[in-house]
Amino acid sequence: MIALEYFGILIAGLALYWAIPHNRLRLSVLSALSLLFIWLLDPMSALVVIGLSGYTFIFGGIIHRHRDKPGWHTAAVLGILLLLVFFKYLGMLSGISDAFYLFLENLPNFSLHRLFLPLGISYITFKHISYLTDIKWGMISPGRFDDFLLYSSFFTIYLAGPIERYERFAPQLETAAKPIRQDWHEGSRRIAIGLFKKLVIADWLAYFLAPIWKSPEAYSAWQALAALFAYAFVIYYDFAGYSDIAIGASRLFGIRIMENFDRPYLAGNISQFWRRWHISLSDWIRDYLFFPLSRLSKRKVWNIFWVPVIAMALCGLWHGADSRYLVWGIWHGLGLSALQIYLQLKRKAAAGSKKRLNSLLKWIGMPTTLFFVFFGWLSFRAFGLALALRIFGDPQALTLIPVIFILLIFLQDTLQKSSVLLAKLSWRLEYTIYTLILTMILYSAVHSDFIYAGF
Repeated sequence: MIALEYFGILIAGLALYWAIPHNRLRLSVLSALSLLFIWLLDPMSALVVIGLSGYTFIFGGIIHRHRDKPGWHTAAVLGILLLLVFFKYLGMLSGISDAFYLFLENLPNFSLHRLFLPLGISYITFKHISYLTDIKWGMISPGRFDDFLLYSSFFTIYLAGPIERYERFAPQLETAAKPIRQDWHEGSRRIAIGLFKKLVIADWLAYFLAPIWKSPEAYSAWQALAALFAYAFVIYYDFAGYSDIAIGASRLFGIRIMENFDRPYLAGNISQFWRRWHISLSDWIRDYLFFPLSRLSKRKVWNIFWVPVIAMALCGLWHGADSRYLVWGIWHGLGLSALQIYLQLKRKAAAGSKKRLNSLLKWIGMPTTLFFVFFGWLSFRAFGLALALRIFGDPQALTLIPVIFILLIFLQDTLQKSSVLLAKLSWRLEYTIYTLILTMILYSAVHSDFIYAGF
């Protein structure tokens, strides 16, 4: 995303977009620019976007006319999911297929790895499923195809979100006006901050961590533990930086995109973490997985245990066809389930016990959530098992963990207050320029793609 294609399209697009007086023509130009951006990165992906947009829009119209017939919605969503499975998950069978065709020596060897993976396929399929489902629920109407095509392909958020909803996106197109000074100021500010997060903080941290991830046995256990904690900030600043750039660039076109992060590592429990981390994905999982799954049964064991585990397991698999993502999703599902059990016990507790439980959660909630999330990254990150063995196989590291935990208990109020003060700081235009200059000075010059762009 931090490439000539992106910023070239952004600069040229802004000049052309706001030079056109008619709103409808402006939006058509923005759609064309978005498709051009995708085509420059991968021509086949542009064709997939156009074809899938046509498919979804047609089915959206049918579902709108026949909301009393749920089979249309089911068929449309299954078609989108089959496309996602075909491109993203069929490769899991490549090892089996290769062995099979090698066994049959008279047939040519065939590898499913040769299937190309369209850029942004995970994000666009989620947007399209939400569009069809919201039509089924009567929350939105199909609208215009050119609006929907722009919603599908809008280049500022195409590769890795946020996963914007059509109900928030489309109305802005009808009332689009030239951004006021505040839009330009906020848009440029977010882009500058996003570049700093990615090019300075995330990339430098990743550069220093790379040797430890590669050969954890060559480093001490406390260095391995530090690497795990640092990786948590790598993935945060990498993805938060991407989101800032995407939100800021969208704002320059007069379009406001939902926030994607809200100080997630300061969350008091795992549920709060998911309301603050990748917010657009969390909202999607809640609305289109949690709620529908919870309506399948009223049994407590289903809603407290199975619904969180299944939903988060699917969230893990959404990231990729790899067991490490599945384990990471189940880990978070179990965490959400454990929280639900705790809340159930607290509700049934006597007044005195409830007060003590609230006090306990206030003290250990943030450190416990932080450690839970950080250890979950061991599964998410490739080669995390080797690092985990290095940490948990050494008494020195195991001694450090409770020490850090206790320090976090006493520091959490300071961290919370500091984050609030930082959020309230006024931002002047010259600060944007200073941030860009500082980014160029401290730029790591390490070529590092956005982590979430790979999903």
